[in-house]
Amino acid sequence: MHGSTWDKGVDLVAVERAALCRGVCPPLNDAEQRRAVQVMTEAGQSAAVIGARLGLAARTVDRWHGEMGLSPCG
Repeated sequence: MHGSTWDKGVDLVAVERAALCRGVCPPLNDAEQRRAVQVMTEAGQSAAVIGARLGLAARTVDRWHGEMGLSPCG
């Protein structure tokens, strides 16, 4: 679990695959889901789209936005 595709236990390749919204979303742990929320938010995705992709409620995504200091999108 070390190398350029991992960061503090987060599989960056899995996060990227999830954020691309193509194909089946890979299974993500909590830290990877949070990183995917950050990446997808920065790409302009709404909480509803992010939640649907990651299997989370939009409310959870909104709550995580607040916890991470992210400005929610549309």
